[in-house]
Amino acid sequence: MDTARKNSGVIFFGSPDFAIPPLEILSASEFRPDLVVTQPDRPAGRGKRPAPTPVRLAAEAKGIPVRIMASMREEGAIEALEALDPRYLVVVAFGIVFPARALRIASRANVNLHASLLPAYRGASPVNAAIVNGERYTGVTTMEMVEELDAGPIYLQRRVPIDPAENAGGLSARLSESGAGLLLETLRGIEAGTVAPREQPEEGVSHAPRLRKSDGYIDWKRDADAVRDHIRGMNPWPGSFTYHEGNYLKILSAERGGETGGGAPAGSVLRADRDGIVVACGTGAVRITAIQTAGRKALGAEEFLNGYSIEIGDTFGREDER
Repeated sequence: MDTARKNSGVIFFGSPDFAIPPLEILSASEFRPDLVVTQPDRPAGRGKRPAPTPVRLAAEAKGIPVRIMASMREEGAIEALEALDPRYLVVVAFGIVFPARALRIASRANVNLHASLLPAYRGASPVNAAIVNGERYTGVTTMEMVEELDAGPIYLQRRVPIDPAENAGGLSARLSESGAGLLLETLRGIEAGTVAPREQPEEGVSHAPRLRKSDGYIDWKRDADAVRDHIRGMNPWPGSFTYHEGNYLKILSAERGGETGGGAPAGSVLRADRDGIVVACGTGAVRITAIQTAGRKALGAEEFLNGYSIEIGDTFGREDER
């Protein structure tokens, strides 16, 4: 390894919280980035005021130079990166497509960390998809980037079990920590010549496209396991939701209910008491344990029912579905 280099030769690309542990582990290593590239400020919070990305804040706190980039097609963007003559481009949840010219910038490798066991769940929402689809495990992958999304040759993978009770936010945090170590192991292996990329299998390819707010709508006609997994997989974004008498209700957590549904229509409330709100599904039932109305704070079911009336026999869902 060339420890005499003044600079690491690494440019790091990332934006959300998922990219923070990888940035931190590289910053404490011989691969401390010379530059961090992140997306522009975005509206955040209730006031929707523009806020820097988590990666920008973390990089600035570490004294690492930051470049804001909304697109690789911005005037002078690629030229500025080429001028740095990097050995590595390292990408973690950046959210911007790299054209062919950008993939020729690094002299050594373009390493991307992805939150699935590729070729499963290529795309922007692999963590959500794994939970929604009831997977028992997922993982992280480092790969060499190509122009096709998440289709590049694989360097290393690490399998991670999914806790049956965790949501997408919790799983994402664990995958980020696991992926950080895998990323450092990958870069060190490439430098030492002990890690080489291998082509992804042609079989087993699946996709996890970027989620929309509407994807959080709960289909109560699905079986209870699928409804529960949907609620877990949509938390925190885009959030799972339903309607009760025209009112928007965000469902934060739920578990399998003890009831079978008893032939009640999907979406029917079977119980509403201190133990939770039990709702019939296509098969079986789920018990809602945390819930939130628009503009209000999240509450446990018992506290929620103290201020909001839900009765046995009420129905969740849109009017046009009944």
